[in-house]
Amino acid sequence: MDIKTNIPKVNKNDLLDAVLEKLKLQFGTVDVVFFVGSAKYKGGKDVTQVARDNDKGTKKIPERPFMIPAGNKAANKTINITVNSIAGGMDEQQALSRAGIMFKNAIQREITNLKEPPNAESTIEKKGSSNPLIDTGLMRSKVDWKLRPPK
Repeated sequence: MDIKTNIPKVNKNDLLDAVLEKLKLQFGTVDVVFFVGSAKYKGGKDVTQVARDNDKGTKKIPERPFMIPAGNKAANKTINITVNSIAGGMDEQQALSRAGIMFKNAIQREITNLKEPPNAESTIEKKGSSNPLIDTGLMRSKVDWKLRPPK
C-alpha cells in the first residue's frame, strides 16, 4: 500500500534566496571592492579611481568592465559553496569570509584574463605588456573584501 503525502515542492532558487536573506540579516554581507586610500599611484591617483576609470571607461580609456562580469562568473559556485559550508557545520562568519576570498580571487582573475578591448600599440610599447588592466599590478593587488555587519 502506497502512502501519498502532499509535500509541496520547494523551488531551489527560492530556498537559496531565503538562506541568503537570513545570512544577510544575521551576519551581514561581504563587500569586495577597492578601498579608498588603500594605495595611490606615483602621480597621486587613488587606486579606486583607476579601477573605476578602467571598469566604466573615460573619454581617453575604453570601458573594460571587470567587476560585474567577475561577480557573475563566480556567483553560483561561491554561493553554493557558502551555503553548503554552513549546512555542513561551518561557522557563518568563516563561510562568509571564504566567500569574500572567492569573489576577490574571481575579480583578480578577471583583471588578469581580460583582453578586450586591447591596448593601443603606443600603450603596449610604453608599458611593455598587452594586458589592458595590468600595468604595475597595483590595482590587481588592491582588490580586497570585508564583512559588513547587518543593519
